[in-house]
Amino acid sequence: MEKGKIRLPLLDKNVNHSPHVVLLGAGASLAAFPNGDVNSKKLPLMNNLIELLGLSDIFRKAGVSFEKNDFETLYDDLVSEQKYQSLASEIENIIYNYFYKMAIPDTPTIYDYLILSLREKDIIASFNWDPLLLQTYRRHIKLKRLPQLAFLHGNTGTGVHYKCKSYGYVNTLCEKCMKPFDPWKLLYPVKHKDYSADPLIKEQWDRLRYKLRDAYMFTIFGYSAPISDVDAKNLLLKEWTSNPTLPLAEMEIIDIKDEEKIEKSWKEFTFSYHYGIHQNIRHSFLWRHPRRSCDAFAAANLIPLNPWKNNAFPEFKTVNELHDWIKPLLKEEEEYEQSKKRFRYRTT
Repeated sequence: MEKGKIRLPLLDKNVNHSPHVVLLGAGASLAAFPNGDVNSKKLPLMNNLIELLGLSDIFRKAGVSFEKNDFETLYDDLVSEQKYQSLASEIENIIYNYFYKMAIPDTPTIYDYLILSLREKDIIASFNWDPLLLQTYRRHIKLKRLPQLAFLHGNTGTGVHYKCKSYGYVNTLCEKCMKPFDPWKLLYPVKHKDYSADPLIKEQWDRLRYKLRDAYMFTIFGYSAPISDVDAKNLLLKEWTSNPTLPLAEMEIIDIKDEEKIEKSWKEFTFSYHYGIHQNIRHSFLWRHPRRSCDAFAAANLIPLNPWKNNAFPEFKTVNELHDWIKPLLKEEEEYEQSKKRFRYRTT
């Protein structure tokens, strides 16, 4: 970062207009659905995907040697050899169908809280193929004031129609031609991904880049930046470190791994001591200051230093209870937009 290029976050009547960017990896879906989906269907990670999806027999029949906990290296080896192209396609179909059939329960999960903890200025960018975040988003759509979403490796909950340059929920019709959307081809774990080859993937990354350049808070939830995502990590690093608000911004990492390993993995991203590591999302600013994370962080760290009292989510049994709880926050946002009424301090 160039000297003298620090920019203060835009504040108006206790309102911080800078984005909060949340980046999700497979660990986030696992944390949100620790017992699986509504049918107890388990969420695989890259280190147990082969075993959980029953791929071992397929590899053995094809004469492919493999390590059960290393799908990423195995898949990269398969697609690099012409003789294994049909096998790679078979594996891709199995993976797609497994995730495609997953469904959320009726009761709130961490994804419900996460989506409702953010505003329209914010974004959730996910590397996950499962449709659970998108399904959760749809059941809150009537509230309107929701964050943007970006799916960086594709998603089984989204359909595409490249001819019309459109996309939407899977199993719905393209509004331009009224034909069914095609499945969105997932981006699988190869060492060197082309994030611009698929125009929809490129759009997702452009959306994230735009927000990350201006973000005041950056939360990484359950994403460990594996070797196969080296290009993704470099893209994220370039945008985050060019952010002129960086010396004042905060980075939060939510992960159950050893803290020293986490710090080592993300040391290029952290500025001084402006970061926090949590094993549980309930300790994060997202949970303690829902819909006000950037506002509360600015109040606590910018002169005149007025820390806000925590307004943490309670635990809810139903989605309607959760909706009722955030209505005062939504109303406050509407009043600010209509008459510039100040967000009230929630001071200690």
